[in-house]
Amino acid sequence: AVARRVGKFEEATGGTLLLDEVSEMHPLLQAKLLRAIQERVIDRVGGKEPVKIDVRIIATSNRNLEDSVKKGEFREDLYFRLN
Repeated sequence: AVARRVGKFEEATGGTLLLDEVSEMHPLLQAKLLRAIQERVIDRVGGKEPVKIDVRIIATSNRNLEDSVKKGEFREDLYFRLN
């Protein structure tokens, strides 16, 4: 039997989730984060239906994200959602 595990977004529901060094995220993860922010749902690994979330996100970076957007290293739409 495989036990269901609660992920960080579900664990933080009703609270705050700190994403440290968001500029280091792979582009595919950036897309998933954008969806979570916009639609307030996540897809659980192995799950069949999206899970609703209610999370405030604090994202940090030691890079200038505007420069990362201009270089194509960070999604512009995610940058504006995080601001």
